[in-house]
Amino acid sequence: MPGDTEIEIKIPLDEKTFSKVREKLRELAEFRKKIRQVDDYYTPPHRNFLEPEIPYEWLRIGKRGDRTILSYKHWYLDKEAGTGTHCDEINIEVREPEQIRKLFTALNFKKLVTVDKQREIYSNDGFEIVLDFVKDLGHFIEIESKKDFGGVEETRKKLFEFAKNLGIDSSNPDKLGYPFSLLKKKGLIK
Repeated sequence: MPGDTEIEIKIPLDEKTFSKVREKLRELAEFRKKIRQVDDYYTPPHRNFLEPEIPYEWLRIGKRGDRTILSYKHWYLDKEAGTGTHCDEINIEVREPEQIRKLFTALNFKKLVTVDKQREIYSNDGFEIVLDFVKDLGHFIEIESKKDFGGVEETRKKLFEFAKNLGIDSSNPDKLGYPFSLLKKKGLIK
């Protein structure tokens, strides 16, 4: 999507389906790269991002190979469906990540969780497709739109159609993201 708007779906996969999808992507899409990403998630002292029933804001320091990105995401929720439909995303490359961490500590930001994932990134006709293995969570596919297909709703439909074309059952998508799932698994939120 143009600008700072991100529209994506994330679907958990068993290992067998993950392998089948990888083979299909090798035929249908262009392989971009394989990378390990380690994201530390924080909440500020003045507003607890975990307070709402469905967290809709995330602040992270993410390691992307030799680059570090400071990111803020604000999700727009479909409360009825219990999921985010799209988000505003602000990314800033930082040259001194340890200084940012020190700054967060000085300002009483609380580290929530670390998401450690191995990613394979592909592209295909307006989509970025990512196969993830997330430590402590398992296998996932993330499909993100890189163009506007006629607004949020139409773009989300295209994402689900693309998943179906890959042979993926998308009836049970990950609705709240890796940090939420890890926090829940570790018993840090209900």
